Amino acid sequence: MFVAILFILMILMVSLSFLEEERPLTRNLIYASMVLVLVLMAGLRPLGIDKDSLQYYGYYIGNFDELVEPTFIWISELVRFTIDDVQGVFIIYALLAIPLKCYVFTKLSDEHFLLLAVYTSNLLILHDMTQIRVGAAMAFVMLGFYCLVKGNRWHFLGLVLIATCFHVSAIATLVMVFFRNNELKVWHRIVLAFVPFLAFATILFNIDFITLIPFDFVQDKLAIYEELKDTGQIDVEKINIFNAAIMVKMLVFYFLLWKYEVVRPHCPYLTLLLKIFALSYVCLGVFNFMAVLATRISELFAFVEIMMVPLIIHAVVPKQAARTLIMLYAIGIFMLNVIYSDLLAF
Repeated sequence: MFVAILFILMILMVSLSFLEEERPLTRNLIYASMVLVLVLMAGLRPLGIDKDSLQYYGYYIGNFDELVEPTFIWISELVRFTIDDVQGVFIIYALLAIPLKCYVFTKLSDEHFLLLAVYTSNLLILHDMTQIRVGAAMAFVMLGFYCLVKGNRWHFLGLVLIATCFHVSAIATLVMVFFRNNELKVWHRIVLAFVPFLAFATILFNIDFITLIPFDFVQDKLAIYEELKDTGQIDVEKINIFNAAIMVKMLVFYFLLWKYEVVRPHCPYLTLLLKIFALSYVCLGVFNFMAVLATRISELFAFVEIMMVPLIIHAVVPKQAARTLIMLYAIGIFMLNVIYSDLLAF
């Protein structure tokens, strides 16, 4: 029932995108109501319906098997002092992450409901209903991205540092500060188009770039990893670069590269989106020696997909056809997350 309700909400969001030109007050009230529903669903979801909530319950009662950021401990202490129910932890994280992300959506695009639908199909489930610490961290990273678009690099850096207080992996997103939003010439787009293929080649041919880092600390860590891998103590599953989700997202990337000159007037920060998307695939290649690590780091940059997919509406005529394509994308990714990746239990 929970998954069915979430699916219906996602379809409703795409349907509501036809109201984007309604009076701002009406649109904003409906949008705020949808955001509130998402917060309630994420915060009040049944324990065990996702892959991580039982683990977070263990953390809540003090069973730590890994390094946990102080923010989680502080939030847990606050909840124990008040309602003493782990559900309170989920509610606080949902309140921290979801409204902030949805606020950023309204600043980056006029297609509020389309962004909300794409977000619901993927990162809401992956982060805000599963990896809640990452979800909170990425809310601040996304706000930082908005500051970066506006040229406020110091604000971006400050927000990323705040994000690391919720999940240390957010530190990897600092690399975005070096990206410029200059217009891409044709040859730039050609080079950018080859980046994912080079990343995939490193996976197919099992090339480990990490082994080239000339620091004893890194090499010692790799030696430990190899020992654990040889003894079967860690998962050595390879990245499947041909899975449906990766292929569909790649189609969006190449479509926007192809339609770059048509779409960019409607999205001045399109260059940044494309560069960050390409970076997410570079991460898959660079860290391919450990599939879980590569996937997690790559997913940190997946937030750009939320802004990229709705841009199809500026490149496909008529717009109704574009909205249909976006709805099919959201449905497909939702099904992959729920059925194939089993992120939510029925």
